[in-house]
Amino acid sequence: MILIARLCGLVMLMLTGLAMAAPVPERRVALVIGNSSYRNAPALPNTVNDARDMAGALRKVGFEVIDGIDLDKRGMDAALTRFARLAQDADAAMFYFAGHGFQFNGENYLVPVEAKIEDEVGVQYETTRLNDVVTALNFAKGVKIMVLDACRNNPFVNQLAKRQATRGFSVSSGLAPVARAQGMVIAYATQANDVAADGAGRNSPFTAALVREIDQPGLEVATLFRRVQKSVYDATSGRQTPELSLSLLGDFYLNREETDADIWQRIRSSDEPGVLRDFIQRYPASFFAIDARTRLDLIERRSLATNERDRLVREFAERERALLERVERAEQGRQQAATDLARQEPDEAVPPPPPASGDSTRARPAPIQPKPPTGDAAERSRLADELARREKELAALETEKRRLAEERRNVEQALAARLGTLTPSPADRSAQPQAVPASAPRPAERRADPAAGAPAKTNCGELLLRAQLGDLTPAAREQLQQCR
Repeated sequence: MILIARLCGLVMLMLTGLAMAAPVPERRVALVIGNSSYRNAPALPNTVNDARDMAGALRKVGFEVIDGIDLDKRGMDAALTRFARLAQDADAAMFYFAGHGFQFNGENYLVPVEAKIEDEVGVQYETTRLNDVVTALNFAKGVKIMVLDACRNNPFVNQLAKRQATRGFSVSSGLAPVARAQGMVIAYATQANDVAADGAGRNSPFTAALVREIDQPGLEVATLFRRVQKSVYDATSGRQTPELSLSLLGDFYLNREETDADIWQRIRSSDEPGVLRDFIQRYPASFFAIDARTRLDLIERRSLATNERDRLVREFAERERALLERVERAEQGRQQAATDLARQEPDEAVPPPPPASGDSTRARPAPIQPKPPTGDAAERSRLADELARREKELAALETEKRRLAEERRNVEQALAARLGTLTPSPADRSAQPQAVPASAPRPAERRADPAAGAPAKTNCGELLLRAQLGDLTPAAREQLQQCR
């Protein structure tokens, strides 16, 4: 039991260590409000679309979003309270508001949909102070971002302006600059004390540009808002220029996905056609899509040539095997014909036995009689013709072997030229089956044959392209030197 308890304790310690070592994911929170249907002022046509599109864009890049549409004072306070609690110790917190806003006595206020602002009392108790939003953002430990598309043409300002002459306060349509705090980014739809346009499309010019830029991965937040500024300036023909206040000690990225350049740097040497096709489909307008298409075309052409080469290797191997079988059968036939012809030749004469010892009679030896042949002259002639025919057949087969070997060399050179090099790579040579007969000429023994044709011309354009893609074999590098 003690041993089991110790083992359990050890397992718990290991699990705790692994949990502590695992990286904690970054926590990002956002509050998005869009007020359109004002009860005591003309409705704003685009703010609901602005808020919904912004909420979708932020969720896409990893934010936990609290969103509210057409909120009254109580709804805005509740959403702000919930956001402040959620923002505690967050790595990034963002607030976005689209609707009416104004400045009163140098302080900024956001207008709920039911607000009726006739005097300074209405300002104090029927609106939401922007300073309360700053307080909620400061609960986050990381980057704080406040985006205000709220500098619209506000009718409440005109009502307050009528009382301005008799009361000691100041009022303005635009928002006043917010005191910059460490780690905070503040983006206004237009410059301080100015009015922003609602826009004639689905979104305001500012929010349309912001949503579009958030969708672009790898943009540092300062670069992102500078691009938004440029887009809004161009879209409004210079009538509206967003303003940015930034106080960050490091870089921050709203969209942390890899850029097309990051992905291309990782896959540029890939030989997988599917990987390149996915890149082209995902980034059709990318600067690197041309390189991806070029490399894909090169790989596909190489694949086709490789498949054709493998097919031809198998075809030549089969032809060479059949030719070897024919050579073996012809050689067996020649040997059989030679043996049969040898049997038809007359045997040597056998001398008679010597006389017995002690025989004084010296008889004249009888003439040696040759052994009669086992066949006639016609059969010998036929066998001689058969032997000659077999030898001629073997000579023809040897010529066919040389012609087949030469045909194979020409095909290999043509395929190598299509692959951009006159010689196969070492990997290709090692993978290629060697089915050439042993009697075929070795590469070192081959001599230049004018009838075989000159080697394929070096394709300098393709070699330069392969060099750009970092895909040159040592042999191709030597050929590239000839192109210079």
